[in-house]
Amino acid sequence: MGTKYLLLLAENNLQTSLIAKQLSSISEVKITICLPQEAVFRSHSMNVDLVFIDYDYMLQLESTNCLPDFDLFGWPLMIHNVPSDQVDNQLLRWKLLKGILLRDASVAHISESVGYIFKGGLWLPRSYLETLINNYRHSNVAMECHHDDLTSRERQILELLAYGISNQQIASQLFLSESTVKSHIYKLYKKLDVHSRHDAIKMARMNGGLTT
Repeated sequence: MGTKYLLLLAENNLQTSLIAKQLSSISEVKITICLPQEAVFRSHSMNVDLVFIDYDYMLQLESTNCLPDFDLFGWPLMIHNVPSDQVDNQLLRWKLLKGILLRDASVAHISESVGYIFKGGLWLPRSYLETLINNYRHSNVAMECHHDDLTSRERQILELLAYGISNQQIASQLFLSESTVKSHIYKLYKKLDVHSRHDAIKMARMNGGLTT
């Protein structure tokens, strides 16, 4: 299947090391472990075929407005350690959701599920799959989102704007000149038909983009 790049979004601790060891059993998979902000800053230079994140850690990041917008970056997503008592509909908001591994799943399912996804499949519990299909059947046809017209660089800068990062800091992180960053911002404002950072972020969120 060729080399696949897996981003393990997590703090570097014993549990993360154990998960990484389990995932390393999958052939031709390169694993990168990093924190959310680091992932955002390095997004222009990282290949990501799948983001693997713990459910509780994801909720923690969301509560502190530090959760990256996986859809905006075009990063397929797998969430593990998900409670099995009921369906969390918020997880289904991600357009690029590829897998959900429940809390009572065996350790062996970690590598099995990721390997299955890398072969083109979806790994979703029956309850989530049924909910997803039901939601699709009862939803109206979604309108095209404005942010779909943005280039990958413009999407990346929009995500950084949502973190409250200045133009100068964005330029430094992305190895661009400040004038180039301003040019990208001007173009994304024009595509989104807005006139400020606040309105650009608000527009992207309203259309299923930013969640942070």
